[in-house]
Amino acid sequence: MSPSTVSIIIPFYERLTHLTRCLNSLSFSQNDFDEVIVTDDGSSDEVVAGLKKIIASFDFPIRHVWQPHQGFRVAAARNNGVRAANGSYLLFFDCDFLILPGTVRAHLNRARKGRFVAGNCKYLSRQQSETLSASQLTPPRLAELYAAESSAELWKDHFRYIRRTLRIRLGLAPAEKQCLGGHFSIHREDFERVNGYDENFVGWGGEDEDLGIRLVKAGIHCCSALPYAKVLHVWHPKELGNKHWQTGPNMAYFQENRPWRCANGLIKD
Repeated sequence: MSPSTVSIIIPFYERLTHLTRCLNSLSFSQNDFDEVIVTDDGSSDEVVAGLKKIIASFDFPIRHVWQPHQGFRVAAARNNGVRAANGSYLLFFDCDFLILPGTVRAHLNRARKGRFVAGNCKYLSRQQSETLSASQLTPPRLAELYAAESSAELWKDHFRYIRRTLRIRLGLAPAEKQCLGGHFSIHREDFERVNGYDENFVGWGGEDEDLGIRLVKAGIHCCSALPYAKVLHVWHPKELGNKHWQTGPNMAYFQENRPWRCANGLIKD
């Protein structure tokens, strides 16, 4: 049975072009969700004014929530989006995603209490991304771009996710082996059980991995939708250049052994 109300949470900061394309792609699936929450990590007044004009151009419910910019705080922004959301089921996408028709439905078809649904992306090149305008985003064009990139790695990762979940549930692998994926969905009550994202993650990276591990520790396991929930990732410069987030400031905190319910989350314990 599909969830009764569905909220899509999209963190955002300054990238109006990316967000416009993302929302345009979601318009092809608007019968599959009830609202979109654009949760802003402190964009400037000028960008917010432009954002409000963009939101008004779409004919499905979009709401904008804002927090002061105090460094890269995507964990806090996502929690802020959940606080503003009305849905009993939550989908988390990024503003640099292009969501193909059927992707939201692929998440909802796998939605069960006590599980989260993980997906991933195919990556567009810089040239593809820079020449792609919002007006070109039709379902056939999205399908063409998606089909042009191999699905082999997605299928390999899909079976890895299945094996990993089985091993974790049988006690043959620790929760720390869990990873979350590029996008995911979850029943709100399961998200609230672990108190959402840990807002101690400031700066790029670690917050998704941490949430996946805490969900598994709480008995909320992964269901893979990797080959079925189809998303394209638009190119942009990496936050840490060519470095992995594990070389950044969040790694030391990530490695600490903490309980599955974080203290600095949706509710400040």
